[in-house]
Amino acid sequence: MAIKEPYSAKALLKTFLKDVSQKNKLNAVLENYLTDISPIDKLKKIDEIPFSSDRKYSACIYEGLTLVLGAPEILLEKNTKVFKNVEAYTKESYRVVTFGQIKEKFDKKNGEIKKKFQPLAVIALDDPIREETPPTLAALVKENMQYRIISGDSPDTVMAIAKKIDKNHQFKPISGEELAPLQGSELEKAIMDHNIYARIKPQQKQLIIKTLKENKLFTIMIGDGVNDVLALKESDLSIAMNGGSSMAKDVADVVLVNNSFSTLPLLLFEGRRIITNIQTIANIYLIKNVSSIASILMLGFIGLRFPFDPKHVELSSLLIVGLPSFVLAFEKHNFHTTNEGFIKRLLLFSGIVGFGNAVIYTIVYTYFDLTSSTLFYSRSILLTSVIFLGINNIILIYLQHYTFNQILKRKIVIGLITAIFLIFVISILSSISRNFFEVKKITLIDFMLSLSFSIAGSIAIAYILRKLHLLYKLPDFKNIASNPPIVVVSTPSPSQINP
Repeated sequence: MAIKEPYSAKALLKTFLKDVSQKNKLNAVLENYLTDISPIDKLKKIDEIPFSSDRKYSACIYEGLTLVLGAPEILLEKNTKVFKNVEAYTKESYRVVTFGQIKEKFDKKNGEIKKKFQPLAVIALDDPIREETPPTLAALVKENMQYRIISGDSPDTVMAIAKKIDKNHQFKPISGEELAPLQGSELEKAIMDHNIYARIKPQQKQLIIKTLKENKLFTIMIGDGVNDVLALKESDLSIAMNGGSSMAKDVADVVLVNNSFSTLPLLLFEGRRIITNIQTIANIYLIKNVSSIASILMLGFIGLRFPFDPKHVELSSLLIVGLPSFVLAFEKHNFHTTNEGFIKRLLLFSGIVGFGNAVIYTIVYTYFDLTSSTLFYSRSILLTSVIFLGINNIILIYLQHYTFNQILKRKIVIGLITAIFLIFVISILSSISRNFFEVKKITLIDFMLSLSFSIAGSIAIAYILRKLHLLYKLPDFKNIASNPPIVVVSTPSPSQINP
């Protein structure tokens, strides 16, 4: 039986919102807009077509009437005046949905909805961009990262939003309908050549992320909806908003508790700080172990006496390993990363510096062991060389990321080096500490000679590291640009519906 009473579009929409079982942000916005409108109690729902990403509409079926809310492209014929109004709104960055009715009996399995759908309202929602989004994405671009936008909205809407984010950026949109028939190399080329993907289904989101990864791009997926779950799981790093769906938060590697994009650069810098501090401390320990083992083997091969006194080892470990490891863990680093492997660079750098230190230890100990009859004197001279080179190791480690002038401006490094030097000098000058650590009184000439050996060796080590490109250099932006990390942002993450 057909409904003959003339109901207003707002009353029908309020009835639809009351009866639809799937509630989302859009429903909440419309409910808030229709606060003063009452639903039609005479209409009793008998069935429902739930929303899906493939269908892109939802419907409530009543006796003689079906109410539908969904994407204009799915519900409207493109040559109609109503659809032209939709296009006008989308080009102004409004998010547009269409509400209407089907008065004939509608087969929810095989029904041709466009031919039977009668539009009652075109609903345009102002979707203001989060204030922090443009500067945050600009900061990521400054850090040699690309961003791409992936969305279920129309291409015109997403393009208009993207232009509001950065009007100077070169955006290339493509729709899910255009991607659907493509396969193989054509599909890969289409994905790689575009940076806005509109009217995308969940499976297509996953495919886009997978294609980016197959092209050796590190992908960071940001999403908050159920439709983003597959893409979040596929990405190298998945980030969800705290206000998003529970499924998105469950699969995400990181959840932004404050729902703010502005956290992303802080997350990037904190990650760099942690990685660099791990590398710094690992370098300190590896250099110490390599230099100790290599020098023992060298001196043993020459046939000289064992070079290290247990108490000297205790003092040197405290000053050039323990103290730096504790202090430098609080360092805050902020510099561009390179594409070089972490482990490879760590082992190569530590191996070269450690072996170079061992050669200097061997030269110093051999000279003084042959010229001095006292074992503890040659060991004490070696201790001074170990401390000097330990200080040099800290400088070399920092020269991987900073220029020498930049190091001089880092108070924590200068303070640490000064503290190590003063503690050592006091330890060898004070008779109490000297007796405790069994350090023999060293003449000024021998002290300066040991320092000269250490400085000459340090310069040689720095020269080798420079030749192997293991010390500071400006980032190779061409290399980075050819293989940049990709941030894929799923709307409505970069924007928010404003009730």
